[in-house]
Amino acid sequence: MTTPVAAEGAGRALRLCLWCVVAVVAEVGLYASYRGHDARFHWFTHFFVGASFALVVMAVVALRRRRAVPVPLVWPFIAHVVAMFPDFLFAAGIAHQRWMDVFLGHISTHFVPGRNLTWFVVFLLALGFYLAVLGRVSPVQEDPDQRFTGSVTGGRS
Repeated sequence: MTTPVAAEGAGRALRLCLWCVVAVVAEVGLYASYRGHDARFHWFTHFFVGASFALVVMAVVALRRRRAVPVPLVWPFIAHVVAMFPDFLFAAGIAHQRWMDVFLGHISTHFVPGRNLTWFVVFLLALGFYLAVLGRVSPVQEDPDQRFTGSVTGGRS
Protein backbone atom coordinates (compact mmCIF):
# COMPACT_ATOMS: atom_id res chain seq x y z
CA MET A 1 0.00 0.00 0.00
CA THR A 2 1.36 3.41 -0.97
CA THR A 3 1.13 6.19 1.57
CA PRO A 4 0.10 9.70 0.52
CA VAL A 5 3.60 10.96 1.37
CA ALA A 6 5.22 8.32 -0.81
CA ALA A 7 2.81 9.07 -3.67
CA GLU A 8 3.58 12.80 -3.38
CA GLY A 9 7.32 12.08 -3.47
CA ALA A 10 6.87 9.86 -6.51
CA GLY A 11 4.86 12.59 -8.21
CA ARG A 12 7.61 15.14 -7.57
CA ALA A 13 10.24 12.76 -8.87
CA LEU A 14 8.19 12.10 -12.01
CA ARG A 15 7.73 15.84 -12.64
CA LEU A 16 11.48 16.37 -12.22
CA CYS A 17 12.19 13.54 -14.67
CA LEU A 18 9.75 15.01 -17.18
CA TRP A 19 11.40 18.43 -16.87
CA CYS A 20 14.80 16.78 -17.43
CA VAL A 21 13.54 15.04 -20.57
CA VAL A 22 12.07 18.30 -21.89
CA ALA A 23 15.34 20.13 -21.16
CA VAL A 24 17.45 17.46 -22.90
CA VAL A 25 15.16 17.40 -25.97
CA ALA A 26 15.27 21.21 -26.17
CA GLU A 27 19.08 21.25 -25.89
CA VAL A 28 19.39 18.55 -28.56
CA GLY A 29 17.30 20.81 -30.79
CA LEU A 30 19.68 23.71 -30.15
CA TYR A 31 22.67 21.45 -30.84
CA ALA A 32 21.11 20.31 -34.11
CA SER A 33 20.67 23.94 -35.16
CA TYR A 34 24.48 24.15 -35.46
CA ARG A 35 24.85 21.29 -37.94
CA GLY A 36 27.57 22.16 -40.39
CA HIS A 37 28.98 24.93 -38.15
CA ASP A 38 31.28 23.12 -35.69
CA ALA A 39 28.31 22.26 -33.48
CA ARG A 40 30.29 20.85 -30.58
CA PHE A 41 32.40 23.98 -30.09
CA HIS A 42 29.64 26.57 -30.61
CA TRP A 43 26.91 24.74 -28.70
CA PHE A 44 29.14 24.11 -25.67
CA THR A 45 30.48 27.66 -25.61
CA HIS A 46 27.04 29.23 -25.53
CA PHE A 47 25.61 26.54 -23.24
CA PHE A 48 28.35 27.02 -20.64
CA VAL A 49 28.13 30.83 -20.82
CA GLY A 50 24.32 30.92 -20.73
CA ALA A 51 23.96 28.28 -18.04
CA SER A 52 26.65 29.91 -15.89
CA PHE A 53 24.89 33.26 -16.14
CA ALA A 54 21.54 31.63 -15.30
CA LEU A 55 22.99 29.76 -12.29
CA VAL A 56 24.44 32.96 -10.83
CA VAL A 57 21.16 34.82 -11.37
CA MET A 58 19.22 31.90 -9.86
CA ALA A 59 21.52 31.91 -6.83
CA VAL A 60 21.11 35.66 -6.31
CA VAL A 61 17.32 35.43 -6.69
CA ALA A 62 17.19 32.49 -4.27
CA LEU A 63 19.29 34.41 -1.73
CA ARG A 64 17.10 37.50 -1.97
CA ARG A 65 13.83 35.55 -1.77
CA ARG A 66 15.22 33.06 0.75
CA ARG A 67 13.83 30.14 -1.23
CA ALA A 68 14.70 28.17 -4.33
CA VAL A 69 13.60 29.46 -7.71
CA PRO A 70 10.72 27.71 -9.47
CA VAL A 71 11.30 25.68 -12.64
CA PRO A 72 15.10 25.70 -12.36
CA LEU A 73 15.73 23.87 -15.64
CA VAL A 74 14.05 26.62 -17.66
CA TRP A 75 16.47 29.36 -16.55
CA PRO A 76 19.65 27.86 -18.10
CA PHE A 77 17.78 27.00 -21.31
CA ILE A 78 16.51 30.56 -21.73
CA ALA A 79 19.98 31.98 -21.00
CA HIS A 80 21.46 29.54 -23.52
CA VAL A 81 19.03 30.78 -26.17
CA VAL A 82 19.95 34.38 -25.33
CA ALA A 83 23.67 33.56 -25.60
CA MET A 84 23.23 31.96 -29.01
CA PHE A 85 20.65 34.40 -30.41
CA PRO A 86 23.13 35.99 -32.87
CA ASP A 87 23.55 32.54 -34.41
CA PHE A 88 19.83 32.52 -35.24
CA LEU A 89 20.38 35.89 -36.90
CA PHE A 90 23.41 34.44 -38.73
CA ALA A 91 21.27 31.57 -40.04
CA ALA A 92 18.84 34.22 -41.33
CA GLY A 93 21.67 35.89 -43.27
CA ILE A 94 22.82 38.56 -40.80
CA ALA A 95 26.60 38.47 -40.34
CA HIS A 96 28.14 38.51 -36.88
CA GLN A 97 29.09 41.95 -35.58
CA ARG A 98 30.74 43.19 -32.36
CA TRP A 99 27.50 44.65 -30.97
CA MET A 100 26.23 41.07 -30.68
CA ASP A 101 28.33 40.77 -27.52
CA VAL A 102 25.29 42.20 -25.72
CA PHE A 103 23.96 38.63 -25.96
CA LEU A 104 26.10 37.35 -23.08
CA GLY A 105 29.34 38.05 -24.90
CA HIS A 106 28.37 36.05 -27.97
CA ILE A 107 31.41 37.02 -30.06
CA SER A 108 34.14 37.50 -27.43
CA THR A 109 33.37 34.27 -25.55
CA HIS A 110 34.96 32.32 -28.41
CA PHE A 111 38.32 34.02 -27.84
CA VAL A 112 38.84 33.35 -24.13
CA PRO A 113 42.11 31.52 -23.40
CA GLY A 114 41.37 27.86 -22.84
CA ARG A 115 38.16 28.17 -24.85
CA ASN A 116 35.51 25.67 -23.73
CA LEU A 117 37.65 24.28 -20.92
CA THR A 118 37.67 27.73 -19.34
CA TRP A 119 33.90 28.05 -19.75
CA PHE A 120 33.42 24.56 -18.29
CA VAL A 121 35.34 25.63 -15.15
CA VAL A 122 33.24 28.81 -14.94
CA PHE A 123 30.10 26.67 -15.29
CA LEU A 124 31.24 24.32 -12.50
CA LEU A 125 31.96 27.28 -10.21
CA ALA A 126 28.53 28.79 -10.96
CA LEU A 127 26.88 25.42 -10.34
CA GLY A 128 28.73 25.05 -7.03
CA PHE A 129 27.65 28.55 -6.00
CA TYR A 130 24.01 27.80 -6.87
CA LEU A 131 24.04 24.48 -5.01
CA ALA A 132 25.66 26.12 -1.96
CA VAL A 133 22.90 28.73 -1.97
CA LEU A 134 20.25 26.03 -2.30
CA GLY A 135 21.64 24.41 0.83
CA ARG A 136 21.04 27.65 2.75
CA VAL A 137 17.52 28.59 1.58
CA SER A 138 14.08 27.07 1.98
CA PRO A 139 12.71 24.95 -0.82
CA VAL A 140 9.99 26.38 -3.04
CA GLN A 141 6.61 26.16 -1.36
CA GLU A 142 4.47 24.16 -3.73
CA ASP A 143 1.02 25.41 -4.58
CA PRO A 144 -1.27 22.42 -5.24
CA ASP A 145 -2.97 24.43 -7.99
CA GLN A 146 0.30 24.90 -9.91
CA ARG A 147 2.23 22.14 -11.63
CA PHE A 148 5.92 21.96 -12.36
CA THR A 149 7.17 24.08 -9.48
CA GLY A 150 9.78 23.03 -7.01
CA SER A 151 13.46 23.08 -6.42
CA VAL A 152 16.04 20.82 -7.98
CA THR A 153 15.88 18.72 -4.84
CA GLY A 154 12.18 18.02 -5.31
CA GLY A 155 11.06 20.40 -2.57
CA ARG A 156 13.51 19.17 0.03
CA SER A 157 16.80 20.75 1.08
